[in-house]
Amino acid sequence: MTSLSGSTRRAFLVVFIFCSVVLFHPHQYALAQDNPAYTLEEYDAYQAITGESDPAKKMDLITQFFKTYPKSTLKPHITSDFQEALKNLRDAKKWAQVITLGRQFLNAVPDDAYTVAVVAEGYSETKNYQQFVVFGEATYKTNPSGNLAYAMAKAYKELGNNVKYLEWGEKTVASLPDNYETMLEMAIIYSENQRIAESDKYAKQCLKLIQAAKKPEQMADKDWDAYSSRAFLACYLIIGSNAYQRQQYTIAIPNLENAVKYNARNDMAYYWLGECYWQARNTVLALKNYAKASLLNGRAAVPANQKLESLYKQTHANSLVGLDKVKAAAKAELEKK
Repeated sequence: MTSLSGSTRRAFLVVFIFCSVVLFHPHQYALAQDNPAYTLEEYDAYQAITGESDPAKKMDLITQFFKTYPKSTLKPHITSDFQEALKNLRDAKKWAQVITLGRQFLNAVPDDAYTVAVVAEGYSETKNYQQFVVFGEATYKTNPSGNLAYAMAKAYKELGNNVKYLEWGEKTVASLPDNYETMLEMAIIYSENQRIAESDKYAKQCLKLIQAAKKPEQMADKDWDAYSSRAFLACYLIIGSNAYQRQQYTIAIPNLENAVKYNARNDMAYYWLGECYWQARNTVLALKNYAKASLLNGRAAVPANQKLESLYKQTHANSLVGLDKVKAAAKAELEKK
């Protein structure tokens, strides 16, 4: 299933970085002027850090400072100064430096939420999803947000980890109840895992949202048309096949008929329609839909052809004579669509 465009996902990632963490600014703590709790040498070392413009050299000075003065009262000011330097690297999209220097800083200040979040963004932007999820999970523990959960779900999707995708997908829709993209992906995965209740729930919710949704501003009309059509197809197909498995044929049939409106060559929709019409004792429509599923040569082709021949024999004195006419009629209908 096609997901939203890369630009959409990047927009979400930018939002989560600035909505899920507190952005510190340099010198947000006023240095005490009376009775300072630091030595002159300590303060000189601090000034050397704030006066250094080269990020790598600044990091070297910070590392040395933290080793020399591990309990310094100036550490919050140094953290603020480093965050500003890291922000500048982030704004310049110098992701390699963001990651390298950010991780070095976190060796000394592991609980700095801002640096964790920016490093996570660096890994996302460089498509290092394995590292992104590590830092993303750390960020979420201290600053949970729907946008970060969405980014985590997308990362696990890229890693092919459906179990973790569903975990973070559930977090996403709990915070972002209008996120039809995540609902659609979860409906598909749950359906593939034969978890009918969950797939039905999210397919129905996604269908309702897509029906009311407007095209995202950043998407071209043709891309939105393609995405929404695929979403409608998947939702109707999932709802219809689930209804069949519950023996709710009057619910299954209209949903499956709607599915083929969005893709007239979807073999699975025709297969399930054949099943439904057979159970509803409508032999003519059952044969026609089995024939279409068979002719499309998809994953439903073999079982559809078996059902087609079995049903035809049952209704034609155990003979296949004339079955070619059924297939020809089905082929003609497919060619018209």
